[in-house]
Amino acid sequence: SSDQTIMDEFIYEHGIVLPINTMDATVITPVLIFNCALSHQLAARHCDDGTHQAFLDKAASLYQIAYKDQDQDLNTIFKFAILNNIGVIHKMLDRSEAAKACFDYLVSMMMIYVATDNCKYLRLVQGFWNNVLGDGRETAPAA
Repeated sequence: SSDQTIMDEFIYEHGIVLPINTMDATVITPVLIFNCALSHQLAARHCDDGTHQAFLDKAASLYQIAYKDQDQDLNTIFKFAILNNIGVIHKMLDRSEAAKACFDYLVSMMMIYVATDNCKYLRLVQGFWNNVLGDGRETAPAA
């Protein structure tokens, strides 16, 4: 069922807590926007009416702002979380091509981090493989 599919998706659902001494707006702003996007995405789980799609659309827009607003050279996990969650939203809204593009990019990122021996970052987002592989009948992407 559609409800079961939604529950089976891996959503990076850990809000980000900023250290008390954080004063850099280039760090604070994308984190706050990410947390707001995550709140919208998680709230959509509890909507039965037409507000479900509105919450997901708002979450996707906020994630995109957070992604564009962050320092592109920093925080791999932040990038993974945003791209994964946007991909899940697209999948939930039957935007399969957009979801596939997000998940394909995540696979590419993962391969780069494996090739450069940066695997320490990846254990936190392993669940996104569930989204990439769908219902488990597909095969894993080749390395």
